[in-house]
Amino acid sequence: MLEDNVSRLDDKPIDVLFVDDNAEWAELAASRIEREAEEINVTVAGHANEAMVILEDGEVDCLVADYMMPRINGIQLLERVRGEYPQLPYLLITSEGSEDVAARAIEAGVTDYIVKDPASNQTVLFVSRIRSAVEQYRLRRAVEESEARYRTVFEQSRDAFIILQQRRVVFGNQRLAEITGRDKETLHGSDIVETVIHPEERERARTVLDNWYGGRTQRALHEARIVQPDGTVRQCECTGRRITYEGEPALLVTLRDVTERQRRERELQWERELNRTVQETLVESRTREALEREIAAQLCQYGYSMAWIGEKDGSLLVSRTVSGDDSYLDEFDRTLDDSGADSEPSVWAARTGEPRFISDFDTLFATDWHEAADKAGYRGGAAIPLVYNDVTYGVLAVYHDRPDRFDETERHLLMELADTVAFAIHSLETEQTLAADRTVIASIHVTDESYYLVALAREGAFLEFDEVRVEGTVPHDDDAVIQYVTVDADAAPVRETLLTHPDVTDVVVIEDKQEARFQVKVTGPVPEAHLASQGILVESTSVETDGATIEVELSDREPVRKTVDTLEAGFDDVSVLSVAEDTVEMDTGRSIDVSQARLTDKQIQALQAAYYHGYFQRPRGNTASAIADSLGVSHSTFLQHLHRAQQKLFQQLL
Repeated sequence: MLEDNVSRLDDKPIDVLFVDDNAEWAELAASRIEREAEEINVTVAGHANEAMVILEDGEVDCLVADYMMPRINGIQLLERVRGEYPQLPYLLITSEGSEDVAARAIEAGVTDYIVKDPASNQTVLFVSRIRSAVEQYRLRRAVEESEARYRTVFEQSRDAFIILQQRRVVFGNQRLAEITGRDKETLHGSDIVETVIHPEERERARTVLDNWYGGRTQRALHEARIVQPDGTVRQCECTGRRITYEGEPALLVTLRDVTERQRRERELQWERELNRTVQETLVESRTREALEREIAAQLCQYGYSMAWIGEKDGSLLVSRTVSGDDSYLDEFDRTLDDSGADSEPSVWAARTGEPRFISDFDTLFATDWHEAADKAGYRGGAAIPLVYNDVTYGVLAVYHDRPDRFDETERHLLMELADTVAFAIHSLETEQTLAADRTVIASIHVTDESYYLVALAREGAFLEFDEVRVEGTVPHDDDAVIQYVTVDADAAPVRETLLTHPDVTDVVVIEDKQEARFQVKVTGPVPEAHLASQGILVESTSVETDGATIEVELSDREPVRKTVDTLEAGFDDVSVLSVAEDTVEMDTGRSIDVSQARLTDKQIQALQAAYYHGYFQRPRGNTASAIADSLGVSHSTFLQHLHRAQQKLFQQLL
């Protein structure tokens, strides 16, 4: 590339500025030079100031000035020119025998000087000197521009470039400093292998560099781990080839940081494996225990020394399943109280509800659990709460036998896995509740007046009515739910009473016979909706002056406390009135499992609205248009959701 630039220098015109107070001689010399060399164009200036103006206004390739000029001589002009145009070729014309002038000119930075001989034609000499000076000037500029381009490429490249001689750094770009975490001054002269390569890979790195230097392998791709001063490890791909640098044999090595790419590839691979495992486990596991057992086993297969899942039992964290040696679990205190401020990762996560990652146990002060972990051979550990819809199902904990394994990828994947496992546990427990042949009916009392029905009841709004019941609750949109409320009274006064509460935005009378039935749109907190979002089946709600009694159906007695905790997260003054087992009579015919039908919220809303509005009765209690209006949707939208819900239910049945 540089040779091409040089070859084009001879073809480019040369603009010369000739400065001499002898205008007649200067014009004659200029015309002779232009006749001798077609590529040279000469402009004549009569004094130094005129020369400075021309230099500022135009492109000049060479300046030729006479030394003997009035006021400002050729050397004074040279000194001024060098201050503003340090590289511009400058030829000084002196008289014969002026060696002192020539010496001063050289000291001032003259390019060349010519001794004037008025008695002879010096045109050829002038042309030769001008051409030589300009050629050197342009060649120097081409080299500098080329070096600047290469320097830009080297410095802005995403790859690190190193030039090595005897494995010692003689050149490195800024990217090398960024990847290695060391400044270029520190790296210069250092042994690259001993300075930045991971100790476990130094011997192999020396062999690879020697092979590259000896020409035994050409540009083969290798991987190497770079260790930064703070201990951060970067994974790099590197290539190398032999070059000549400043006349000596050298090795040009490029490094590309592929840490993030490999992290993402590993993350995607593990994500695919875990997703496949979880999906297979969900399909094959019919119980929470089977699911948890398989997940813990898969984590140990992935490379953890031990994995376990625990849950709160009063003030203690108890084990549900363990994969690996479980003797460590008996060696530390799993009490969940304030004394656990310096607690083991799983206890800490269970107590605070926050994930806990410890990459190296040896960085901590000695504690009982730390000593137990060291005895078991564990160097790092992590614990993540299993939470879905604000319900905590336990803690997932894993342990490594080597330190510094919980990088960003590992943390992200464990957090994602914990979310997936929590959702799977929620789904299994909900399904077991729906399918159980023996259930528990719990009556839960709520007196929190943030629930609009409780607030109205405690204000005495329902004193004249025998009974107020909530028979169904469905989500309406992001800010509201619809409840179907039945009252043993005339519809008109009940409707007016309900509309007095600010959380009630609309009340539609569905039926007004022996008892009144209403569709109530509510924007405030509703405990039935809160429970339903956690997968808890709400049977019914009755409202009296002292509060609301909600009956929920559970798979067994164990989730009762969890159900109360769920309600207490959104409402004050929650208590359990009774807990009773109920045996469900099994229908020998085919039945519909609504959870398997996978109805959307809009489809459930349309189906319940149609049922409570008497749409399936003969004659119909309400038309589709009237029901659609009560829901605030179009007639066609309501029918679309209703028919799709019916289709799914019949498909499940048949």
